[in-house]
Amino acid sequence: MKLSVIIVNFNVKYFLENCLRSALKASIGLDMEIIVVDNASIDGSSEMMQNKFPEIEYLYLDKNIGFSSANNVGIKHSKGEYILLLNPDTVVQENSFSSCVNYLIAHSDVGGLGVKMLDGSGIFLPESKRGLPTPMAAFYKIFGLSSLFPNSKRFGKYHLGYLDMNQDHEVDVLSGAYVMMPKAVLEKIGFLDEDYFMYGEDIDLSYCIIKAGYKNIYFADTTIIHYKGESTKKDSVNYVFVFYRAMIIFAKKHFDKGSASTFIALINIAIYLRAFIALGRRMLGRYWQLLVDFIVIYFTFLQSAIFYESFAHKDFSESFIAILLPAYSAIFAIVLNLTGSHDLPLKWRRLFRGWFTGTLTLLTIYALLPETFRFSRAVLLIGSFASLGIGVLWRIISAKTFSNTFVIGDIFASRRLVIGDAESLKATSQLLEKTEIPNEFIAGISLNKERADGFIAQMDNLSLASKEFKVEEIIIDPRITPYSEVVRIIKASKTLSLQVKILNSDWIIGPNVVIKSHKYDDGNLFYNLNLKAIYRKKVVSNVIISILTVFCLPFSIWFIDNKAGYLKNLMLVTLGEKAWVGYDPRGVDLDLPKIKPGVIFPNQDTIWTTQQNEQAYNANAKYIKSQILLFDLSLLTRNIHHLGD
Repeated sequence: MKLSVIIVNFNVKYFLENCLRSALKASIGLDMEIIVVDNASIDGSSEMMQNKFPEIEYLYLDKNIGFSSANNVGIKHSKGEYILLLNPDTVVQENSFSSCVNYLIAHSDVGGLGVKMLDGSGIFLPESKRGLPTPMAAFYKIFGLSSLFPNSKRFGKYHLGYLDMNQDHEVDVLSGAYVMMPKAVLEKIGFLDEDYFMYGEDIDLSYCIIKAGYKNIYFADTTIIHYKGESTKKDSVNYVFVFYRAMIIFAKKHFDKGSASTFIALINIAIYLRAFIALGRRMLGRYWQLLVDFIVIYFTFLQSAIFYESFAHKDFSESFIAILLPAYSAIFAIVLNLTGSHDLPLKWRRLFRGWFTGTLTLLTIYALLPETFRFSRAVLLIGSFASLGIGVLWRIISAKTFSNTFVIGDIFASRRLVIGDAESLKATSQLLEKTEIPNEFIAGISLNKERADGFIAQMDNLSLASKEFKVEEIIIDPRITPYSEVVRIIKASKTLSLQVKILNSDWIIGPNVVIKSHKYDDGNLFYNLNLKAIYRKKVVSNVIISILTVFCLPFSIWFIDNKAGYLKNLMLVTLGEKAWVGYDPRGVDLDLPKIKPGVIFPNQDTIWTTQQNEQAYNANAKYIKSQILLFDLSLLTRNIHHLGD
């Protein structure tokens, strides 16, 4: 057997299916096998493999043993002369496997072969080719010099940005997302080092190949798509610690004592620096709009006060300017946040609702203040109206300037073209209709001269058609479209400003999104949910219920069956480990928005004799789409005796 493809899967069922369909097309004409090693996924990957790919060898592990160890399991089961380690969140072209195998056959001195990788938006992934993480290369990367000067031979050593991405190159490090090797080389170096649970194993593997006397080659003649980071959160603090700890393992293993000490010192600095940056990004990502709104509101209130002083011949005290105006501005900004005005994507109705609520809150506070602190209602009204105008303006400017992080309107595109046949167009329309995703315009693009109903152009006119009909999204059916064409379109999408997704019979997949048909109808209605608003309502609900139950404790304690259990639950809710109201455990589903487990839940005392899971799931779906606080209070009055359960 010529080639064995090893794919390690962990809870990315739909991306795995997408990858396997492309891999099977790339296998035509090759004597090869595909082995999927599953690190104890709980997302239905096992059922999907049994139902859709019974011909593929599937090894399900009873626990997550890590990326390196799982790959070694696959390698030990393999029979191929060459081994390809392939990520499940990739899409390969029809010639990807054969061209790489042929290159390795022709170059016996090559021990590892990587390829050009693009992300789901058509952007080149610099980790396709990397240099060795020496202390100096690490220093340049940690302190941002490699990002500032990516094409510099001195500062750009980590990602080798000075090497042409469209040319073959000998490099130090290849990406573990796609690396092909002769099995004889792997047997010589001893497979992947299992000290690396995740991250760093590809750097170690690449370096071991070089130390064994072979070359690592970046091979630019074929391109794959890598939906980078589908199973990991690259901006999380946990990622920072795991990744940089892997670098320490590498340094201790391969560098001399002096270089290793320098490298480890740099890495320890990097760990805390990157962790601080990651925390800052998360905090900034969560609250940056609140901060900007506070500045805008304070500025407009201050200018309104200056204007009103001149207009009405008033003289405001220093305490009004220095204390009350910042306090009013902070309250206004917080109210805007609590009413969903900062949730993305921005909905104008939420902004106007927040502005009205904020204005009403300030006027109420003003009316309740002692007479000596009531400086001017006019300033509040003028500033409130002015801040609304400026707030709308800065949001529009931000959406135009920072389109990747600030979105006005819907998350999903509403004007799209489908590349495929009549069945492709029908399947897309039905899936979008079922999931209630906006579908203002949809039409087909044919791969040949045949023109069915709903088809407006052929592939040659894709660019023109997308501009003519103001299309925002392209959906490709790979059942009809070659994967080489899929990759070409994704690559072109960057310049055409289009989103590109791939269609299957019951799902559509794209960067960081899977649109799928749920087994229960209510499961198809979550795509336009405002998750931030749900989590915010849950926090408010928990706080209010906790206050109510504590305040009424002398009376309510007599209705609670388990008094000690109630006090324990009160502590767990306060610590954020539990919620007072949660999902019915009989209908918990991975596709439901994740909330804390509840002390009580809908239909707690209901027994369904048939379709119990579906009915409990629908009850959970109804709950998450309800007015949560009112629902929780209603449930509390009926189930107060269960608060100690």
